[in-house]
Amino acid sequence: LMPVVIMALNYGFKNAFTVSLLSIISLFAISFINGFLSIEADIILSGVIFLLAWLLGNMTDTEREIRKELKRLATHDELTDLYNHRSFQYLLDQELLIAKKNNKSVSLIIIDIDYFKFYNDAYGHQQGDKALKQVAKLMENVVDIQGMCARYGGEEFTVILPNIDLSGAKRIGEEIRSKIEEENFPGSEVLPKGKLTVSIGIAEYPSNANNKEKLIQMADEALYKAKFVSKNKVETYYSVFDELSVNLKDQEKDLFNSIKALTMVIHAKDRYTYGHSERTMELSKQLAERIGLDKMAIKQLVYGALLHDIGKIEIDREILNKPTKLNKDEWETMKQHPRWGADIIRPIESFRGCHDIILYHHENYDGTGYPTGIKGLDIPLGARILRIVDSYDAITTNRTYKSAMSKGQALEELNRFAGTYYDSWLLKEFIAMME
Repeated sequence: LMPVVIMALNYGFKNAFTVSLLSIISLFAISFINGFLSIEADIILSGVIFLLAWLLGNMTDTEREIRKELKRLATHDELTDLYNHRSFQYLLDQELLIAKKNNKSVSLIIIDIDYFKFYNDAYGHQQGDKALKQVAKLMENVVDIQGMCARYGGEEFTVILPNIDLSGAKRIGEEIRSKIEEENFPGSEVLPKGKLTVSIGIAEYPSNANNKEKLIQMADEALYKAKFVSKNKVETYYSVFDELSVNLKDQEKDLFNSIKALTMVIHAKDRYTYGHSERTMELSKQLAERIGLDKMAIKQLVYGALLHDIGKIEIDREILNKPTKLNKDEWETMKQHPRWGADIIRPIESFRGCHDIILYHHENYDGTGYPTGIKGLDIPLGARILRIVDSYDAITTNRTYKSAMSKGQALEELNRFAGTYYDSWLLKEFIAMME
């Protein structure tokens, strides 16, 4: 009996049944040799052996299944059966340790379902849960053995991709995005784009971040940019701040990092500024190159365009995001942000050339602007360029109180104020560049 009991308790019914069968065969073989003198006792004993194998073996199998299910519940999301948030954190820690040891890459994808609250409100949480499971299945089919999928929380998912760089991760991200866009989700026609879509942010270790917290933050920033710009989009992390910091003196880098942190605060306070600074920077650079500015002037214009709204750190969130027209006091406060921004960057010697660009970027050519009211060619060239580009981006971007204009409408609107708000020659060049 003891071998059967040991096998049943340690290995379950299948192995215990095999041992019990061998024991019964051995028992009847001995009984045969002895002329079946104790056949009745042998039959009873055989029943006891089999009963023990069945009873104890099934108990062990049941306990093993319960343990397995409890372990799965501890590591997996109950709804989608992907890894849960705790497991995601642990797995990312482990993969980063391996990557660091072997000098390899780890890419992180963060996925967010667009307008999912709208979908839940329209069809209820049960239908929403079905959509989450459908999205999870599509993700797993794309990623397969290349990485690990997890539910980060709510309608957010993550994918850890060991030994895959940013370009490889973007390819996988695009495939996930397109598969979900093409999938038929019941009721998705009520969503703004007529289908259920996702926005995706991607960052890579070690090129974008040197630890887990930074990697998650960078991927989240890329996701935020994807959602803010257009949704249904894949964005890889990129920060022009990282590029600019390379040219700074060592003693200036701490202050610059503080300024970078301030811009993140502004982005959190005023969603419009997210992406606006980088867009105006790019268009300002293109216009400067078109009119033949030298490299140093272009560099200072790039710095100025990137940092031109940093003075908004001093303005309350309620004013920045007010959906209606500002009152007199609020407008007077808003008009101070160029002056405050210029004061913030003043201590950094490398930014000295962009001080006046930030200070005067809201001055009008006819002298009706702010904060000082200077006019004409007294306004620095970089500030005159930024005045045009800043206005263009403002009127071609959706705001809480105004819908975006098309490119053609925007250029026509700017042209109405040639010679009053804007330098006529620069505006003519800008319109030609955009057309």
